[in-house]
Amino acid sequence: MDANVHPTKTEVRFKNEGDVYSALQRAIRQVLVNTAPVPRVEEIGAAYRGKSQMVSPPEQRHMDMNIVMEEEQGTSVVSSLPVLRVLGQSMNSYIVAEGPEGIYIIDQHAAHERIMFEKITKQKQQQGVETQGLLEPVSIEVLPVQNEMLSKNYNYLADFGFTIEPFGNRTYLVRAVPSIMYNRDWRAALNELIDKLSEKDNASITEHIIATMACHSAIRFGQSLTLDEMRGLVRLMEQAALPHACPHGRTTMIQITKKQLEKEFGRVK
Repeated sequence: MDANVHPTKTEVRFKNEGDVYSALQRAIRQVLVNTAPVPRVEEIGAAYRGKSQMVSPPEQRHMDMNIVMEEEQGTSVVSSLPVLRVLGQSMNSYIVAEGPEGIYIIDQHAAHERIMFEKITKQKQQQGVETQGLLEPVSIEVLPVQNEMLSKNYNYLADFGFTIEPFGNRTYLVRAVPSIMYNRDWRAALNELIDKLSEKDNASITEHIIATMACHSAIRFGQSLTLDEMRGLVRLMEQAALPHACPHGRTTMIQITKKQLEKEFGRVK
């Protein structure tokens, strides 16, 4: 260490800066690691092998920077996940990361679903779901059975960020949509939400509606992400209250321990 690099001794220079950085990173990571379990490969059972919500890529495969921006603005919370270092993306669907206990494989769609579910829920509980007005109203035509429900409940959907008004026989004008869905396929989401209006009296209808919105606003399975976007997604996962499962109950990640890897490569018995 050289303490003579600054006249007032306010700076020092390390001979091996990389080694010092690595040592600090390891020390900080070890302190921050939480022991909350992440499912390991052999622990993934039938509970996580239900119907998979495969979502086709959106019309535009452009990934905006919302994930990165949200990660930068996020508040610090006690995480139930270990600190992870993103290694890359596999098959444009899974984020591969390294942690203190081994390798973690993250389902990017399921993980982002969880993040969006908690974000929408928090908005609704506080100031209300944020809306974004459309440049021009969009006309939609619904089926007769959907019209029966929507004609009585279109104001109910305003609580979830949709501004809708009747516009003729089985036709409605959509003037605003939830901000998180503005650049997504909100039409498909709205179609599903209209079908769910028949369950309006169900105590869990709010949760079901928010889960549908989260699914349609999340990044897609099969969508290419930049390294910054993957890092942002992982950081947001670390801030989630329930990061281990998506709103539909599927696991968001699996873990392959160092011991498992060594066993597979014949390094240990």
